Amino acid sequence: MTILNPTLACADPLHLARDIDAVAAGGAGMLHVDVMDGHYVPNFCLSLDQAAAIRAYRPELPVDVHLMVTDPFAWLDALAKVRPAMAAFHLDATPFALRMIQKLRDLGIRPGVVLNPSQPVELLAEVLDQVDYVLLMGVEPGFSGQKFFPQTYRRLEQLAALRREKNLRFSIMVDGGIDFENGPHCAALGADILVGGAFVCFGQPDGVTASARRFVQALEGVSEKENAE
Repeated sequence: MTILNPTLACADPLHLARDIDAVAAGGAGMLHVDVMDGHYVPNFCLSLDQAAAIRAYRPELPVDVHLMVTDPFAWLDALAKVRPAMAAFHLDATPFALRMIQKLRDLGIRPGVVLNPSQPVELLAEVLDQVDYVLLMGVEPGFSGQKFFPQTYRRLEQLAALRREKNLRFSIMVDGGIDFENGPHCAALGADILVGGAFVCFGQPDGVTASARRFVQALEGVSEKENAE
């Protein structure tokens, strides 16, 4: 079944532990930590020190670090101390993607690459057999609350088709603008992990736990329908 991966960028910064507990109670399967350097994107977010604290607080929930940084190699020493379960860097952030993938794997971190909305899926051709996951952006990176680009569906279908054709085992994560309508549709098209934020977990009137649970139940409905077919 497709996993809910709440982005803690949208959590209450004054009550982060409370919100982590709330999404866990709602059925989240992992936790998404956005790290920004103010250069690759004109914004800052959570830090790797916070990622380490989150990992220590709820060790049963895998931490997924999304590096929105201009030089991912400069972050390797800090990542080595944090040891998140997964970490992904943007494909256009370095000309040495294969080296970065191997560096992450050497640290015991499952490596992923991120593809922006304007980048064709074909750019991934040389890395798909090397990564554990692809993070497909549904919005331009850097800011939460953006509207989901509908062309993400087509790109997701292309990526899922490549996975089938090449008999590869990487997971597909979709991040940005995920809500109760497009999220289940992404799951039906092949997304394994959905990063949910302001439109799924942290901005709903019924509260964090209840809204996360509603979303997980919607994903379960997609899985049950696929199994029935």
